[in-house]
Amino acid sequence: MLESVAPQRRHPESTAYSPSAMCRTLLMVGTDARGEGGISSVVSGYLAGGLFERFPGTYVATHRNGSRWTKVTAAVVGLARVAIQLRSLEAPLVHVQTASRASFWRKAIVCLMARMAGRPYIVHLHGGEFVQFYQNESGWLVRRYVRHVLSHAALVIALSSQVQRTLLEIAPDAKVEILENAVKVPDIDRIESPATRPPTVVFLGALSHSKGVFDLLEAFARVAGDFAEARLVFGGRGAVEVLRQRAQQLGIASRVSFPGWISAAAKDELLASAAVLVLASYAEGLPMAVLEAMSWGTPVIASRVGAIPQVIEDDVNGLLVNPGDIESLTAALGRVMGDPALRDRLARSARATVESDYAADAMLARLGRIYRRFGLVPRQTRATHPGVAP
Repeated sequence: MLESVAPQRRHPESTAYSPSAMCRTLLMVGTDARGEGGISSVVSGYLAGGLFERFPGTYVATHRNGSRWTKVTAAVVGLARVAIQLRSLEAPLVHVQTASRASFWRKAIVCLMARMAGRPYIVHLHGGEFVQFYQNESGWLVRRYVRHVLSHAALVIALSSQVQRTLLEIAPDAKVEILENAVKVPDIDRIESPATRPPTVVFLGALSHSKGVFDLLEAFARVAGDFAEARLVFGGRGAVEVLRQRAQQLGIASRVSFPGWISAAAKDELLASAAVLVLASYAEGLPMAVLEAMSWGTPVIASRVGAIPQVIEDDVNGLLVNPGDIESLTAALGRVMGDPALRDRLARSARATVESDYAADAMLARLGRIYRRFGLVPRQTRATHPGVAP
């Protein structure tokens, strides 16, 4: 069984901020909590952790995976629900979970609706491509409106100090605080040492070039000859056929599998039995896959991008490589696969890091302290509970 080592790091509390509009309920808006992607994982963690048992309010999804028609329908229905909840909830605080591009524009509409209703809103920014969206994909008018949305937010939540600095460069008047993502920490008794696990390499996420999946495939092909039983699992949707064809060209097709999007239960089972998770992305925020793997005592190899270097200390609780550096990725993968003692050491430290700094209960408590600054009172301290279901 895997045993945790003593944690080493602590996170400071958020800077105090006193909003002018006091709130009584919470209206959180994001993507389908049962869907795919990092925001879904974050939201499902909040819901599973009892957010709406702690604070009165409701959650509204404005996005759902599927066809274009499914997405449009989800957006229209979701925005209509937001309008209804803004009128029916008692003095709501609006908390939007957003990324870039279409996700941002859906939430920008919600933010406008909140302002029109005279309610404060929090912008909780996820994903690692917001800077690219803002700087490289948006004209001056769009950039101006992005600054407007951020500057008029009662609070902007960033996942790391790097993102916080970037957002303050974009919108110097914005009030930006840091709240990292968090995961539910599995029972230690359920975790076997990765030193004894099958040599399975796992990737979880969108199968796209920006996630480094082609680099991972090349690196795995280079070490596959040294580890006859090694397997590579790509969990996610995207460029499956292109990856499958490339695996065929590399002569490793029989050792690479593509199970598609993986449910929460299946993901836990996969991480609990994997030797290593690899995320060789070119851009990230604070990826849930990394935190989830670490919580299961699974060693992680990841790129030095986004908030990852704030979570992983190279050769302490994981291994870091530069994005696009296939040579370094190959070396890191071969090192982890060939050294059971290293896998065990990294896993212990990774698990301790999550227990100390990224456990869901602690992060929900920090989020609760933010809400209380806006006047929200936890349910157990209220004389009566409003009849609002999550």
